[in-house]
Amino acid sequence: MKRYTRWYPCLLLALAVLSLQSCLGVGGNFKTVNSNGQQIQINQDSQAVFSGKIYFTLARNLYVLDGALNVHQLTQGKDIRDPAVSPDGKWIAFDIRYKDYSDLAYMSTSGGAIHTLVTGKGHYFNNSAGFLQSDYYWFAQPSWSADSSHLLFLSNLQKLYVWANQGLGNDFDQTPFLDLQIFSLPINTPTLSAKAAISKAQIVAYADYGDGGDRDPAYRPGHSDQIVYTRYTYDQSRTQQLIQILLQDPNRIADHPELHYHPGDPGESFNPGIAITPAQAQNIQPAFSPTGDAIAYVRRENSNSMGLYVMPAPGENVTTAPESSTMQRNALSSYNKSSQIQLQQLISEPTWSPDGRQIAYISYTNNQFGIWLATLARNVKKGTYSLQGSPIQLTSGGIDGDSRPCWHA
Repeated sequence: MKRYTRWYPCLLLALAVLSLQSCLGVGGNFKTVNSNGQQIQINQDSQAVFSGKIYFTLARNLYVLDGALNVHQLTQGKDIRDPAVSPDGKWIAFDIRYKDYSDLAYMSTSGGAIHTLVTGKGHYFNNSAGFLQSDYYWFAQPSWSADSSHLLFLSNLQKLYVWANQGLGNDFDQTPFLDLQIFSLPINTPTLSAKAAISKAQIVAYADYGDGGDRDPAYRPGHSDQIVYTRYTYDQSRTQQLIQILLQDPNRIADHPELHYHPGDPGESFNPGIAITPAQAQNIQPAFSPTGDAIAYVRRENSNSMGLYVMPAPGENVTTAPESSTMQRNALSSYNKSSQIQLQQLISEPTWSPDGRQIAYISYTNNQFGIWLATLARNVKKGTYSLQGSPIQLTSGGIDGDSRPCWHA
């Protein structure tokens, strides 16, 4: 028996790895693509089939991968994050990061010159109390309106706004409001400074104080009156983190100034977003299906796993009366019809195929981030989704795991 003790555990381990790879769809015929010194492996297997184009970043440069598995580089030498293609297919927006700030920009989907919509560049200065402050600003995660005329985006544009003057007091008396909130700007403007953007940008969704604010904003396809986003906050005790996905009418704050919506301390803000996921679970990164009738999202199951889910989108009227307890209950009802599509150690940034039959997402495998494809089967009668076959690894060799991909026709 001693002669088998060394290789037998290794054999079991190898079999286990092969079994796991089979379940996850690992394998395939990967071809190395070189672009300006960067390498990425693209799966040439017949199962790695998709239509349209997937935009992603690698080493902070923007790339596009088409359905014929050709890779093209669109930018060089800039720190590009979170590409988003306009519904009309003409433009691709993104943020450009620098040491102390970022710019919100866009360019043609075919490449070419970059137009900076607003720059966060500023300077450091001493305020009236002698404390060092800055008017550098951050912009992130752009997303397009249905008519391709406006961009939603995250920013800390109101960080120097003195909320104490509005009677909120407490933390707002002393500390800059650094949490990211959701704003909107038209794209047909010359480059704006952040100072100019403060007066021109429309506030879309407020945040609570102290947990990072909002993320993942996106319009419901074909609708100008509904957006989805993730909200990070704490409960009123400031000890328990609350992470929920919200729906909201993006025009409600601007259209109803008499309601005095505002940010605030944890549990004390007044924002027209309505929760579509419960406070007891951590659900993030919502993505509408192309028809707007389903939402893919990621759930943090525990410290070792994350799940990819799809839920039916709540009715379009739930955002019309966000303060109504009846509407709040209705908004949460679709969550109970969620379907788990995949469970892995790390899943992030789902994005739908243009035909709604697949979801691409980022996963961490073999110490690197890659794009995976999940093909869906839909039960039309029940309105639920399930995984068809196994997920397929589309890219290997590493992409930027902190920059969401975008899929367009």
